[in-house]
Amino acid sequence: MPATPSPSEFSAAAIAARANDLLPKFREAIADVPPEAGFGGIWESEMFLFYAAVAPFRPRQILESGRARGKSTLILARCFPEARIISVELEPTSDNATAAETKLQPLPNVELLYGDSRQILPARLQSGDAVLIDGPKEFRGIELALELLRTGKPCAVFVHDFPPRSRWRKFVEYELPGAFFGDDPMFERFRVLDQGRDPRAGSAEEKRGKYGIFACFPPNLPKPYWRLRTSLFLARFGLRLWRVV
Repeated sequence: MPATPSPSEFSAAAIAARANDLLPKFREAIADVPPEAGFGGIWESEMFLFYAAVAPFRPRQILESGRARGKSTLILARCFPEARIISVELEPTSDNATAAETKLQPLPNVELLYGDSRQILPARLQSGDAVLIDGPKEFRGIELALELLRTGKPCAVFVHDFPPRSRWRKFVEYELPGAFFGDDPMFERFRVLDQGRDPRAGSAEEKRGKYGIFACFPPNLPKPYWRLRTSLFLARFGLRLWRVV
């Protein structure tokens, strides 16, 4: 049975503390995952953060929104072989979609879907699921995360691309204080996993600016859903709820 994480178990400090024990299994799982040089996506170190955060809670299903060429989906399938991986991509006719299908169709625990994840993910969500969102982006990604978290079903929701000082990151920092981010200094050591994975990335300093950065949401919402949605609407215009009520 999937377990529901407590606040002390789903925190940056707790994940960093258990990472060393989980790293050998992760390395073994991704050993033959090919690099995706020049195609962007989610780095191996970021996928290890997801794995270290979620693995102790044994999700039976993982929902992914936005798979690009399928590298992150492949890593999920390898790291969670007993879980069902449901991966949603918006556009079925792109070159990326073809590359992902070629890579992923042989995997028995992966289900590839096309369409709007804002409709598909809520319909497929089950208790104890882990969720990885790499599209929709920015405030729309937060909107989808809130819609899923309001149900009380996910054990965790990760949303990609939260650069420092972005308006959508500031919203999370202010309204969802239990969330944390993938660029936390405690996770810096994970980036050794990215060495040699993309020869086009250049030096370590150049690579630093290429990380998308996860926002990591614990289960349940700290405030009423209606209040968070109102705040989210205002944040799109650079406003905060406390300034207008």
